[in-house]
Amino acid sequence: MIKKIFSLLTVFLIGVLMSATALAGTYNLDFVKVNGDEISESGTNFILDVERGDELNVKVRLNSDSNLTDVQVEAVLRGIDSRDSVDDITGAFDMKEDVSYTKKLTLPLIQKIDQDQYLLRVRISDRDNPTNETTYKLEIGTQRHDVEVRDVVLSPDTEVKAGRALLSTVRIRNRGEKDEDGVKVVVSIPDLGVSAADFIDELEKEGDDDDQATTEEMFMRIPDNAETGEYDVVVDVFFDDMDKKNTYLASIFVLGTEAVTEKPKAEEKTIITVAADKQTATRSGAEVAYPIALTNAGASSRTYTIRADGAAWANLRVSPSNVLVIGAGDSKAFTVYVSASADAPVGDQTFAVTITNGNNVLKQLPLNINVKEGQASGASKLKKGLEVGLVVLVILLVIIGLIIGFSKLRGEEEEEEGKEDEKTYY
Repeated sequence: MIKKIFSLLTVFLIGVLMSATALAGTYNLDFVKVNGDEISESGTNFILDVERGDELNVKVRLNSDSNLTDVQVEAVLRGIDSRDSVDDITGAFDMKEDVSYTKKLTLPLIQKIDQDQYLLRVRISDRDNPTNETTYKLEIGTQRHDVEVRDVVLSPDTEVKAGRALLSTVRIRNRGEKDEDGVKVVVSIPDLGVSAADFIDELEKEGDDDDQATTEEMFMRIPDNAETGEYDVVVDVFFDDMDKKNTYLASIFVLGTEAVTEKPKAEEKTIITVAADKQTATRSGAEVAYPIALTNAGASSRTYTIRADGAAWANLRVSPSNVLVIGAGDSKAFTVYVSASADAPVGDQTFAVTITNGNNVLKQLPLNINVKEGQASGASKLKKGLEVGLVVLVILLVIIGLIIGFSKLRGEEEEEEGKEDEKTYY
């Protein structure tokens, strides 16, 4: 009797196990293809020369040994350090016994995906039955050469007035398999016909310590006749011996001259006199000087603030002070001194001198400097000192002439309409 009961229990348990096995084996995969190539569970399947931003096209053909409803197929890549997931899932569909169905899925290769090995998981499931999951090894390879723009910083960042300067710095990263030499970065506003460029000498391959770099500040002057509106700022990165290019778009709002409704007042005029807008300096050499004079042509005293910036490769200072109080009809001079650091880029460079009155920017002066290798000799330093002295003398003569001229004009009628708020002489 006990043997009979044991036999019945054994048959029952075997039946339950067979039923569970049949249930778990409800789905069958005919094949899985990635970008048109069939992949297998054994070994590693290489997906080469795909670019970030492209897509992996996954095709799954499956069948079932029974009728099923509300079936869904899912493809998933996990282990990517990003908020954006890399997965896709089909809508629900019904399956008939022994009939094959083909489903297509798309996996986006987001920018943060690494050149590495990943597991592609293909899951088939419905509302009632256990999920069938099959895993495939994929080796994701990236391009040999790929440099991307990580960030663009504009100064000012949102709005710039016509006739003023726009400074930009660009952060780039090498996402390719090879080191890059001589990467060129060009920032332009095509609709205004202005551009600036800088070079990154070396950019190591992705994963190395120096696979990222930031350009020097690049200077662009917005044309005086630019119309009010939003303009595209185009950043082009040239690499692989200039054979390849990646492009990044930003935007800037330009406030054109026609947007200014108030007429400039005569008492607010300031005359700015620049003795020399270009000098030559050597790395780690002596300072070079840019003498500048301000004449307050208004009817009351005004306070001016001078700021020199836009040159991370140099030491800048303003003497005797960066704040000048100038009485009505009077003039004062100041000097911007520049010395190039030891790692300053050789060649023509640009920096800006900004002159403000209160919260109003009166002028942004683009000044140039030619940086050379080596140290200046004693004779060249003496020559430079004599040149500076001569320039200062010329400025004093110009200032005296301006003072005399304005003294004669102060009794005349109000200046004719439409004249600009400030003038600059080079």
